[in-house]
Amino acid sequence: MENQVKFCVRIHQGKYSYQDLLRVWREADNLGYYSASLYDLINIPTLECWTTLSALASATDRIRMIPMVLANTYREPVLLAKMASTLDVISNGRLEFGIGAGGGREDHISSGYDFPSTKVRSLMLTEAVSLIRRLWTEDTVNFAGKYYSVIDAHHDPKPIQKPHPPVLMGGHGERHVLKAVARQADMCNIGNGMSLEEHSEKLRILTRYCEEAGRDVRDIEVTHNTSIVIADSKRKYEQLVKDNARNMGRDESEYRESLNRAIAGTPEECVIKIQSYVDRGINYFFLIFADPIPSDQLELFAREVMPRFVN
Repeated sequence: MENQVKFCVRIHQGKYSYQDLLRVWREADNLGYYSASLYDLINIPTLECWTTLSALASATDRIRMIPMVLANTYREPVLLAKMASTLDVISNGRLEFGIGAGGGREDHISSGYDFPSTKVRSLMLTEAVSLIRRLWTEDTVNFAGKYYSVIDAHHDPKPIQKPHPPVLMGGHGERHVLKAVARQADMCNIGNGMSLEEHSEKLRILTRYCEEAGRDVRDIEVTHNTSIVIADSKRKYEQLVKDNARNMGRDESEYRESLNRAIAGTPEECVIKIQSYVDRGINYFFLIFADPIPSDQLELFAREVMPRFVN
């Protein structure tokens, strides 16, 4: 696992036009953010994840691309492997392959997809990723699983990244999802808005599953999702909190309380909070800015916080 501290701009694109997304991705690319992500939902007003990522890959130069995360149940693994390797080629090796069991029952049913139990979806995820890895790395694949089978499957072109793009699994379900992570993931995105103690408890459970699977948990890069609110002075920060609460239609005191779990405050306060996670071995942060993502906060974080952690 890498020790480099990395920052991803996590985007929920439902409120964005393509031009809005293009602005954010290009700014993040130019400012030195490591990656940016889009989510994968169908039955809401939003641009489709894969198509949009492909367009953004052609419009950026350096930033890595993450579907955060794909619902495995929406696409058969052979097609998904081809889509992923194609995007890795288009982006010149910038894909991080985010995939999950598919957690949105309403989105599945409304879109015409079956929605099996969490256990079954997690087993399907494990099997699908196993097949996808083989398609990415082998010349001819024969695979007979419980949920997926292929005969003499040929998969070209292969991904640019070798042996393949890193597999990031999303979710933190303790009975099933973390088992899938232990068996097949290179990276794990554990929940959103967790305290350091809650995050550490999930990691302890993942460690146990890794031991059962014969893996070293240190080989899995564990990421942290967090809201981010940053201003260059306490006065501006206080005003920003008021504005955000009003714009989101939230009670201000409740919103302030939620920021105790976020990276929030002046640049120096943000550095201290990030360092507390880095000290626990967490080096990859998925930053959730208020929508629409403000250019000034993107720039302030990149200028004043990132250089403390990124060469």
